Amino acid sequence: MLLEKFISKHFLTLVFAGFWSLTSLAQNTLPDFQSAEIYIHPDPYTETITGEVRYRFKTTSGIDSVVLNAHNMKFEHVILNGQPVAYQIHNGLLSIQGPKKKGTHKLHISYKAFPKQTVYFVGWKDDIGGNEQIWTQGQGKNSSHWVPVVDDMQEKMVFDLSIRMDSTYEVISNGVLRRKAIEDRLRLWEFDMERPMSSYLLAFAIGEYRNLDRQAASGVPLKLYYPQGQEHRAHWTYLYTEEIFDFLESEIGIPYPWKDYKQVPVSDFLYAGMENTGATFFSDRYLVDSLGYNDENYVNINAHELAHQWFGNLVTEKDAAHHWLHEGFATFYAYRAEQALFGPEYVHWKLYETARVLEEMDQNGSGEALTDPGAGSLTFYEKGAWALFILREELGGEVFDRGVRLFLKNKAYSNAQIFDFLKAMETESGTSLSEYRRTWLESEDFEIAAALEYLSKKEPDIATFISAYEDIKKRILPNEKGFNTYWEMGSSPEYKAHIIEAVGPLISRELWEEAARSQVLIVHKALLEHTSETRDWMKPYLNDWLDAPSYVVRENSLFRLWMNDPGNRSAPLDRIAANGSLDNLRLKQLWWLLAMLTPEYKSQDQQRIYLEALRKTTAPGNSWEIRQNGLAMLQQVGALNLQNVEDLMQATEHHSWQFRKFSREMLEDVMAQTPGAANWEELARQFPKEKYKYLHELIATL
Repeated sequence: MLLEKFISKHFLTLVFAGFWSLTSLAQNTLPDFQSAEIYIHPDPYTETITGEVRYRFKTTSGIDSVVLNAHNMKFEHVILNGQPVAYQIHNGLLSIQGPKKKGTHKLHISYKAFPKQTVYFVGWKDDIGGNEQIWTQGQGKNSSHWVPVVDDMQEKMVFDLSIRMDSTYEVISNGVLRRKAIEDRLRLWEFDMERPMSSYLLAFAIGEYRNLDRQAASGVPLKLYYPQGQEHRAHWTYLYTEEIFDFLESEIGIPYPWKDYKQVPVSDFLYAGMENTGATFFSDRYLVDSLGYNDENYVNINAHELAHQWFGNLVTEKDAAHHWLHEGFATFYAYRAEQALFGPEYVHWKLYETARVLEEMDQNGSGEALTDPGAGSLTFYEKGAWALFILREELGGEVFDRGVRLFLKNKAYSNAQIFDFLKAMETESGTSLSEYRRTWLESEDFEIAAALEYLSKKEPDIATFISAYEDIKKRILPNEKGFNTYWEMGSSPEYKAHIIEAVGPLISRELWEEAARSQVLIVHKALLEHTSETRDWMKPYLNDWLDAPSYVVRENSLFRLWMNDPGNRSAPLDRIAANGSLDNLRLKQLWWLLAMLTPEYKSQDQQRIYLEALRKTTAPGNSWEIRQNGLAMLQQVGALNLQNVEDLMQATEHHSWQFRKFSREMLEDVMAQTPGAANWEELARQFPKEKYKYLHELIATL
């Protein structure tokens, strides 16, 4: 029941008549928030949220004000301990007159939010049925765009969330679903949390979902969601999920800290995944079939986000200077899970690649310390994981694991600093870690020599490759057999693929064909990625690869054959059309493009159909990756129409920064090729200036 049902607006008017400026008063003590009951009703058609939140907090004395973060909201009522209370809104802050006595207090707020970020309404304005979703992304300090809340990682409380929505859709949120009930012709979902968490981990997702019910060995329920009609992809997406969960519970040695675990793919997500408490959201580009699994799968992201349930959610960094405690640890344990699934060599080659990238950062003068709050993702994730692999090697696995368990027990459901982790490690090992801290955490340099030594001890093939790589860079040939000798010095598929990458265009026909005959997918991918020239003797292999267990290999092979065999373009197009490749929309985009550019393949009418199909992929309703691919293809062949240009204009304010950046740069190019401010102003009329500032500023420069 919303508060306006029992509060008189007339009484509130009397309160506000005597309102004073809260900003002039000192906050002599801070309230200690214990719990929050949140009730919301999202409206996807107006992109608003009507809500109510009820807080319970304690004070050790009277306080001047209670301050919450709240962006773009209107407030109906603010009630403290059963009485309307004065409040003020300024710069995203809701300042409320505080209680004058110590004790436990209740704060009720009813509001309407107009979120400009954090809540994303996807698919409601296009003509595609069944793709409607609402989802949140609160990483950092952003939940205050849909609920008045304390946006501080150090303020943890127990959140219960109730969501009212059309019963057509499934609703997913943090905590155990305690009840579903019909309320005012809509359905109410009530979720219950028992343990405290930080507000940035609040989340909800809404859409036409179904789910697979699984269970961990420890009995924790696992709910694995997928969009309606995508069950065939759910199997490949969630492959190894139970194994990953069981491994991490055992490896970390602390039971999973929440009551259940959900995973939800969402459209147009900003990142690969987000570890909301008990409910990971991830990009639906990881919804893959058996072929797509071999190109980009969810396994590493799955393990990474699950590890965050301990490192980030159970124990939360004090502030950004301690971000290593989140991302370094999640990356480390994801690698450990992959080691358990696929063997140590698989992970060691990944670590070799990240070591080289980190080395390059140092050489470019852009190295960063893990204690730097402004460091980038590569530092926090990969250098952070390296720091833990080295520490585990130095202390031994048993001591390392005991130290991790002690750290988690000491700081459970609270905040931590790097010092707290190192102290736990020193306690268990009896060893000072001061030098380790200076070398691996505080130094901007990456210890490449130590990293390569570590890998060389673990994997003979990596040791061999490190030596061979230095020679290959200098173009040193060991004997008359040339680079083929390096190929024969190692045996693993990863070694072979790295040799191809290192040799690149200098590869001989003999070595290329030997690699092509290997029947190893990562070797074939390396050949296609690192050798660009296509010779006639390669074509039989490329034709075979049109049926490869990989959409990436099929796509690359099709393009090479089409480009380099103009007299026989119809055959590979027919092969791709017949073998199921067109289930992949990205490959289908390329097929449409090549088919319409092949006059002898189909009639002109059919080619126009292909062109229109490709043009439709730039519209909202498709993922931003597909839209970007379609726009790039159409621009390259000069086939953009007015609708494509309007789709491009709309994309200049897309919530994905990658797509937004691409769209702005492409629009600049298109405008430069077609000058004339009046025409562009006419096209931009449907895009209001207040929302599409970049577009109108760009037009003004013409």
